[in-house]
Amino acid sequence: MHTRRLIVLFLHLFFFSALYASAQSGNGSITGQVKDVQSAALAGARVEVQPQLQPVVSSREGLFTLVNVPPGTYTITISYVGFKPYSSAVTVAAGQTVNVQAVLQVASASEQVLVTAERPHGEAEAINRTLAAENILQVLPSEVITSLPNANIADALGRMPSVTLERDEGEGKYVQIRGTEPRLSNTMVDGVTIPSPETGVRQIKLDTIASDLVDSVEINKTLQANIDADGIGGSVNIVTKTASSEPTIALYGIVGHTPIIGGRTVDQGGGTIGRRFRNDKLGVLIGGTYDYNGRGINDIEPVPTPSSLTPHYMSQDFRDYIYNRTRWGGTGSVDYRLNEASSIAARFLFSTFRNWGNKWVYTLNDGNDPKSTNIPGFGMDWRRPNMAIFSLSLRGSHVFASNTILWTAAVSRSRSLSGSGGANFAWIGDPNIPCANDQSRATSVNRPGWSTGCFGTGQDNAFDKNNYGFIEYDPPTFGQSAQLNLTGSASYSRLYHIGHRFGTFEFGAKIRNGHKFDDTYNEAYLAADQSGASDPVAKHPEWNSTFSDPDYYDGTYGKYPSVVDFGPLKAYALGSGNFTLNGGPGLNDNNYDFVERVTAGYLMNTIELASRVRLVTGVRFEATHLATLSFDGTTNALSFKAGGDYLDVMPSGSLRFALDKDSDLRLVYGRGLARPDPQDVTAAVSQIVKGPPDTLSIGNPSLKAEYANNYDVLYERQLNPLGLIQAGYFYKALSDPIVTKQTITSNSQYDPGRLLILTQPLNAGSAHVQGIEFGFQQRLSYLSSVFGGLGLSANYSYTNSKAYDVDPLRTDSPALLRQAPNTWNISPTYDTRRFSMRVGMTFNDKMIYAYQYENLAYATDSNGNPIVVNGVQPTVPNPQVGGTAGPAGDNYLYAHYQLDAQATYHLPWGFSVYAYGLNMNNEVFGFYQGSPQYVVQREYYHPTYAAGLRWNLVRER
Repeated sequence: MHTRRLIVLFLHLFFFSALYASAQSGNGSITGQVKDVQSAALAGARVEVQPQLQPVVSSREGLFTLVNVPPGTYTITISYVGFKPYSSAVTVAAGQTVNVQAVLQVASASEQVLVTAERPHGEAEAINRTLAAENILQVLPSEVITSLPNANIADALGRMPSVTLERDEGEGKYVQIRGTEPRLSNTMVDGVTIPSPETGVRQIKLDTIASDLVDSVEINKTLQANIDADGIGGSVNIVTKTASSEPTIALYGIVGHTPIIGGRTVDQGGGTIGRRFRNDKLGVLIGGTYDYNGRGINDIEPVPTPSSLTPHYMSQDFRDYIYNRTRWGGTGSVDYRLNEASSIAARFLFSTFRNWGNKWVYTLNDGNDPKSTNIPGFGMDWRRPNMAIFSLSLRGSHVFASNTILWTAAVSRSRSLSGSGGANFAWIGDPNIPCANDQSRATSVNRPGWSTGCFGTGQDNAFDKNNYGFIEYDPPTFGQSAQLNLTGSASYSRLYHIGHRFGTFEFGAKIRNGHKFDDTYNEAYLAADQSGASDPVAKHPEWNSTFSDPDYYDGTYGKYPSVVDFGPLKAYALGSGNFTLNGGPGLNDNNYDFVERVTAGYLMNTIELASRVRLVTGVRFEATHLATLSFDGTTNALSFKAGGDYLDVMPSGSLRFALDKDSDLRLVYGRGLARPDPQDVTAAVSQIVKGPPDTLSIGNPSLKAEYANNYDVLYERQLNPLGLIQAGYFYKALSDPIVTKQTITSNSQYDPGRLLILTQPLNAGSAHVQGIEFGFQQRLSYLSSVFGGLGLSANYSYTNSKAYDVDPLRTDSPALLRQAPNTWNISPTYDTRRFSMRVGMTFNDKMIYAYQYENLAYATDSNGNPIVVNGVQPTVPNPQVGGTAGPAGDNYLYAHYQLDAQATYHLPWGFSVYAYGLNMNNEVFGFYQGSPQYVVQREYYHPTYAAGLRWNLVRER
């Protein structure tokens, strides 16, 4: 009933505004472009006309258009933070268009660096676009992104307020906005939602996209009716490059070194070329990039003993990695201006990421632990994942009289090929090897110690590959997971005025059809003799690898042991006749087919209620149709059908008060949703992990989306000559969050006759997250002498949260997954006409990665074996020591502090030399249980140092 009244209200407003609209054939228009003195376009400039007309904001190319202007003489004023206002008189004749080419001067002589240095110019653009946005928006232009060593989009976004990163192999992977997990945020390219290249999930693996491919990145932290509603945490919009009025030719190359595992190399190169033709009507641009990152990783992964408050470990992996991470891609655009107020454009982006590498693992086990074994282990992985993201959109913008029509047709596709394979070995040394965890030999609380019995001679040496036999070869995963999205949208808006107050009424529709599937499968070649005695490594010197790491883990555990090579192992397993194939082409339990169609419509109205008050209200309707096909254990085929339809209504509103000419206050409300991951909503079945008890996870076709009411208060003030202060508070109330339920059964169709812990996602409980954000940015050009080149960009956020009923077996209210209490960035800068330098200091606090603690435990005897009563293992009061902070607590990501820096010096003829240091403090990455001393993983990457050369034709203006 409320929704119907809201629709009627908006329709009345639309027809009422039409009565007052001044769209007359005798009116004229004003068009123009805003540039600086070096002809660089200024995006986000505010254009005002007196006597009062509807103010507008310049586009990415600095363009603006005012239509339906009555004949007469006007004063046009253009303002842009960091520059002096531009003012000019224009005379509009009936049926004619007046063109204004506004060239803005810097605010003071000390600000000349704004038009000679790339990053300060980008910072000015970011501030102006932030202030001009109707919603709470934060912007990173390309000049700011490339001013620090940000290898991918995630690394760049991690320097923004209230954004934390989930890292992988030394780079950012997922962004976590405002204390919410990656699944609760949306990622777009040029406003079009793109699918995830990974199987089963929605969040985008942003290390797939190279940072040099984009023109800017935006984070929409609040929702409004013309934005997709699936952005509870926020929406990331990647804006691709377009041709500017000045010809663009830019080339760069860089080489570097990482001092780990004997030295690894880094190299990167790329370029962009573009220009406009036919009196600026036609624009063409194309660009590409390639980078290689020879990553090395030293890693340990202990398993804490859950009953010991003093750190003690049941086992520990000693892992060494070599990765050859390659990322390449291209971007391009073609646009044509039909007239001053109408244009069409095509844009594309393609990026692929091959994260290929080798991993070797030696495992020590504590023979004194009744739940462990003394037998050590050895194995290796051969990883060949290949991920790609593609987006192509055709869009149009048409302004006539007081009306604007926007439309988009887009196709986007992501895919993941291959995966991990490996080789496993069985211990054939002394079965009574006296190996045990010995913390008296630990060099620190973070580096567990092991008894000398683990490293004996001959048959007693767990680190001697010759004490193992080859028992299994697994090729990398076959098949692929892919998703194709087809999107179409259109909107209509109309300018109106009531007296001297201006407004815009807008409505639109959008449809997105997504089809995702997983047809992957695995093969395993198993030795006939699983003891390993038939194929000992010692009898096959051709398997030996030349890999060497003489300073593994800074020498704490000595030189990394000698290892084997995957190629000869593969040849032997396939050609010796001693191995039998298991698995192969066909359907796996985790295969599925997933179709999701979202049809949306919205109404939105923007009006100036007073000279300093602006109100935006709207409502969005999203109808979701879901159809899934997944593996059915009863038919042993991909035949289980599920799905359904549901409609969501999401209202939104924002009120903006101009407190004075330099500051304002924003109040924002928006309702959003997060649809379940494909792997959760299908009935896909994971592989059984043998216990006892065995464990298995399955999907839930009845799973619903989760929702959030989002509230924001933001104060912002622009600083002279160039700066911005922001301070805000946000609160998100979540309902129907998706959690995991565990059921104990011995009558499962998946594992008959054995005790099984079955996990399944479901909607339960509620949660909230709240936080404060502070941002400060200022160029200190008013300081005297050499200090006038200084600047500072800094932000801080604090969040806290509670999740209720996250697991039926716990009664506390833990924080939300991925919610980091404290996050900050400090970035001092220094700029002159020739020299530019920036330091980046980033801190992300600890955060829960996975819920594991339970107030109840499953009944076991004194040896840890399950006690089963009538086929069920009952729960008992939890005997775990230390509670949630103990060694059986939740799984946490360690706090992360990283120091980076980059400097650039501009040479004549458009050349620049630059150098950077990445992770100069060699920060650790890892996980722990309950408290930091209960180590689960700690890995190091060492710093990377690089230098390069750029050539940019624009600098020769």
